[in-house]
Amino acid sequence: MINVLEFDGQFESLLSVTHALLMSSNLTVHPSVARIILHGSRGLADRYRPDSDVDLSLIVELAPGMARSDVEVLLRDVLETTKSHWQGEVEVDLAVVFDIRNCGLNCFEHTLWTDQICKRGGVDCFGLYKIGKGFNGLVVNAGVQVKLMYPCIKIWQRK
Repeated sequence: MINVLEFDGQFESLLSVTHALLMSSNLTVHPSVARIILHGSRGLADRYRPDSDVDLSLIVELAPGMARSDVEVLLRDVLETTKSHWQGEVEVDLAVVFDIRNCGLNCFEHTLWTDQICKRGGVDCFGLYKIGKGFNGLVVNAGVQVKLMYPCIKIWQRK
């Protein structure tokens, strides 16, 4: 497990309240997590209410050729690692994201959406694992659109 104690770039100066919230939350991730992306009202949208949750995407790197059953076990472990250690004063809304198009998920390196970011249109172009808010495990063919996750900001990357 990795306890996230340092964040990337301008996160603290751009979103000091969210930064403080995450610093006090015991944010912990599974070793398979490569990046953490912040979305939603506590992110760059900066329109949160006191009870707004924190929307985080945990981007994982999967070993090539993993069996689907092994992938699902790993993704559940990734999600449960962060969820079980979370001590934030507000709820965390987690999604585990993984590459299914061999594109490197570079779309999550940008803070604002442009059509040039994704050559495939950005619909159901990445794997998604989520529990709660109407989801229970792998999300397949749900019409998930990358552009609706913007604005977003990468707040952490594994070294």
